Amino acid sequence: MKIFPVMRPLRTQKSRENFSDIYFKASGLPIPDNYLHDPNNIVLGIHWNQELIGGFILGKSSHLRTIELFAKEDKHELLYKQLQDKGLFTEICCFWIKKEVRTKTALNFFIWLSMAYALKRYATAHIVFGTCSRSLARLYAVTSKVKFLSQDFINRKPTFIFWGKQRYAISGISEIVFYKLKRVLKIVKKSNSLVNI
Repeated sequence: MKIFPVMRPLRTQKSRENFSDIYFKASGLPIPDNYLHDPNNIVLGIHWNQELIGGFILGKSSHLRTIELFAKEDKHELLYKQLQDKGLFTEICCFWIKKEVRTKTALNFFIWLSMAYALKRYATAHIVFGTCSRSLARLYAVTSKVKFLSQDFINRKPTFIFWGKQRYAISGISEIVFYKLKRVLKIVKKSNSLVNI
């Protein structure tokens, strides 16, 4: 029997290590143990039919993995200063969705909206996040609620860092979800018109 997806905090060492293993296979990026098990960080997993299909970490420590991963070392001090001037930050880190789930529109949207809910519930006043994917960077830039912070080139990949205000998390992520929905509907409409030719 199929059940509804659910988001829940991963509190045990075993559940967090399972999250880390799956994330590493999906992204090629290891999560350091001291970050994964940091008591200030909230690890959230999305489960469907008793399987972990996605998740993310809300980091609340002063050491931001986003900056360490997505900016060159000589920029770190400046970026930390720019963020500290704005107040307390929560970072969205290690976000992943299982490959087979990315094409399932309803599940995909559930994961994005779960993130919006988690940010509203757990995040501080400001949010920071980054990516080494051009397509994700373009998706993040869809919403007016997100501000661009930095772009770099690390390990032969472009990297992007963004920030935003926590109070706009739900409206900003909703804009991203609606943009994704319009793209899905456009693809469906195009394929239907090809079938009718």
